[in-house]
Amino acid sequence: MTTYADPGAKAPRPRRPVDEPPPRKTNRNKDKAPKRPPDPTWAKWCMIVGSIVMVISGGAVIVPKAITAYFTKDLNFQSIVPGDAQQTSIEGPINMLLLGMDQRSGDEAEGAIRADSIIIVHIPSSHDKVYLISIPRDSEVKIPNYPKTGFVGYTTKINAAFAAGAQKNDQPDPSPEGRARGAELTIMTINGLIPGGLKFNGALILNYEGFLSILSVLGGVDMCVDEEVWSIHYDRNGNKAKGDLPDGVGKYYPIGCYYMKDWEALDFARQRHLSDGDYGRQRHQQQLIKAIIKKMTSAGTLTDLGKIRQLQQSAGDLLTLDLGAVPIEEWLFTLKSLRADDLVMIKTNAGKFVSAGDGNQLLDDNSLKLLSAVQTDTVGDFLLQHPDWVATDK
Repeated sequence: MTTYADPGAKAPRPRRPVDEPPPRKTNRNKDKAPKRPPDPTWAKWCMIVGSIVMVISGGAVIVPKAITAYFTKDLNFQSIVPGDAQQTSIEGPINMLLLGMDQRSGDEAEGAIRADSIIIVHIPSSHDKVYLISIPRDSEVKIPNYPKTGFVGYTTKINAAFAAGAQKNDQPDPSPEGRARGAELTIMTINGLIPGGLKFNGALILNYEGFLSILSVLGGVDMCVDEEVWSIHYDRNGNKAKGDLPDGVGKYYPIGCYYMKDWEALDFARQRHLSDGDYGRQRHQQQLIKAIIKKMTSAGTLTDLGKIRQLQQSAGDLLTLDLGAVPIEEWLFTLKSLRADDLVMIKTNAGKFVSAGDGNQLLDDNSLKLLSAVQTDTVGDFLLQHPDWVATDK
C-alpha cells in the first residue's frame, strides 16, 4: 500500500519535467493521429471547482453586486437540489455536490449522459477546511424511482443515476434542465445510502467541452506526481493516439513536482493504469482540482479581471450552477478566508476496491460512516480515527 505524507507537510519545490524516461523495452505504436483538443474525463472537475472559486474564494471582503453580476451573467443557474435535501443557510456546515457529465460531441458522442465524477464538498461549520470526498462511479447502489422521466429504479452503478435523470422522451437531454434532473436523481441516490440522507447547499455540473481552454487561460499548473505514469492517450510528442497505447510507450510523467502544460495536466489526471486503479485516478483528479484553485487564487489571476472574465466565458453554457437562495456576495463574505491549502482530499474505502461480485464495488461500512460524519459535521473526528484515508498532493 502506498503511504502518503502528512497533508500539512511542505511540498517539494516544483521543477521542470524530465524529457526522457528510463530505458524500457516496448512495442511503440508508430501511427499518430492529428493533434486535436483532448477530451478530459476527470480533469473537468477542475473547471467546476474553479468556477465555484470565482464565486466563493479569495481576497476581497466585500464585492459589489454589480461586479458579481458581471462575472456570473453567462452562467446557467438552475434549481438542482431537491426540496427535502436543501440546506438554506451557509452559516453552519456547507455541502456542495460536484458532478462531471460523461458527455461528448461530434464523432465521440455517446448515448446516455452519465456522471463520470461525483464529489461531495463538505465545509465544516468552522469554515476552515474543505473536504473533498469522491464517490467511485462504479459504486453499486439502489437508484430510486424518478417519475419526472418515467424511470423505474433498480440497483446498478451510481453513475447511471445522472443518466436516468438527464433524459427526455427516452433520449439524452444535455440541456441545463436535463442536467438539473440528472443531479437531482444523483442526490436522491446518495441520500438513500444513509438514514436521513444529506443536506446540500448547492450543486455544480459541467461537461467536457471547453475545459482545455480554461487551463490554457491559466497557462498550465504545477503538479506533484506520486508514481511513474505512462500515458495511454498521448505519445511523447503530445500527439493523440488512435487507440490506447501500451504501458511504457506514451507520454512519460516521472515522480516529482513540476510544471505541466494544460494538456499534460488533463492527460495525467485521466490515466487509469495505476497501482491502485480508479482510486489513484480519483486522487490525481483531486490533486488537479487543488492545483487549479491554487493557480486561480494566486495574485496574478485574482487581480487580473480580464483573465477572470476569460475563465468565466470559457465555462459558458457548459456549467450549470445552483447556489440555493443565498446571494453570491454572502458566499464570498462567508468563505473569504479559505485557500487551496485548506483542501483535504479523502479516499473512500481507504483507497481499496471492495468487490460487489459483478464488477461493481461496494462502499464499505467505514465509507458509510464517513457520509454519516458529513451529515453530523464530524468529518474531522472521523479522520482522526482514520488518518490513512487522507490523500495528499505532495
